[in-house]
Amino acid sequence: MDNYLTPTTVDDIVYIAPRLREADRQECLAATGREPLTVLLDGLRISDLTFTLRSPEGERIGLLGVAPSHLEGAGAIWLCATTDIYKYQMAFLRRSKEFLPLLQKRYLVLHNCVDARNTVHIKWLKWMGFTFINKHEHYGAARLPFYEFVRIQNV
Repeated sequence: MDNYLTPTTVDDIVYIAPRLREADRQECLAATGREPLTVLLDGLRISDLTFTLRSPEGERIGLLGVAPSHLEGAGAIWLCATTDIYKYQMAFLRRSKEFLPLLQKRYLVLHNCVDARNTVHIKWLKWMGFTFINKHEHYGAARLPFYEFVRIQNV
């Protein structure tokens, strides 16, 4: 781990939650019916791994983690970011593939669902090698379309 990924603190969540990209804020609401601050605090509590994404200057630009799944041997991966992530898009993309093995270390399978409106995350997930396996037309609290995705660890 380096200065780009640091363990997440409650202060990180309090800073990032009101600054989320609109698509990430909408996804939190659509999936859970709850405000992002509550969702992210729950994510910190239930996740095995949580990291704060930082810019080269140390600015907090996003959060990511993996929570144990209801499926045996699987983890539910999640990510959200502020609009500042666009300033560091290339660095984020380069580093993403480096930290994926760290996130998948404990789990044979990573999976979750993404709001079908969140096109930036969908592109990132495809680039990271996740496979989209299902479209749920009425998912979550808002009963909106979400895509289910999965990535199986190379063993």
